Amino acid sequence: MTFGSPSRVSGPRGWLSAALGVLAVVLLLPLATFLTATWLLGWQLQAVQSGSMAPTYPIGSLLVTAAVDPAHVAPGMAIVFEDPAIPGRLVTHRVVSLAPGGELAFITRGDANRTADLRPVPAQLVRGRVLWQVTHLGTVLDWLQWPRSFIVLVLVPGLLLAVGELRDRRRRSREEGSAEAPSASPA
Repeated sequence: MTFGSPSRVSGPRGWLSAALGVLAVVLLLPLATFLTATWLLGWQLQAVQSGSMAPTYPIGSLLVTAAVDPAHVAPGMAIVFEDPAIPGRLVTHRVVSLAPGGELAFITRGDANRTADLRPVPAQLVRGRVLWQVTHLGTVLDWLQWPRSFIVLVLVPGLLLAVGELRDRRRRSREEGSAEAPSASPA
């Protein structure tokens, strides 16, 4: 591109394409960086599905959690654990106290709940502790589950790249065709 030539970002279509490209970079680059850092640091992501921890963690928030040694869990800490009543279901509640008895277990309660959970959480069911949260991002990531994530993050950008490449090739082909056409010179 020479400095005297017209810019490719001219006209409404060019500006729209440029604006969409900038928007994609502004949205996707931080999200990709966040997800990569999460993976590299070994953190887990958990979307808040109920209001039991509101207002601390509202519905739709994304919790960033890390593994924790159950021996280091203390009252006041928000932990993620497998529900003793429903195996496989993860719950995030705050530790209220240590459970009485010889085996390490915790009494937990949601911040919005008036009473503690019915069953103590044995140490082996503790999956992690909450490091921090991002409000509303859990809703977005839940929405981006398969197949939407593939469509939004792979197919749409790929389609945009392919269409842009085809338009560019067509434009170059037209320019080469007009340059090769013999020009009639006045006699």
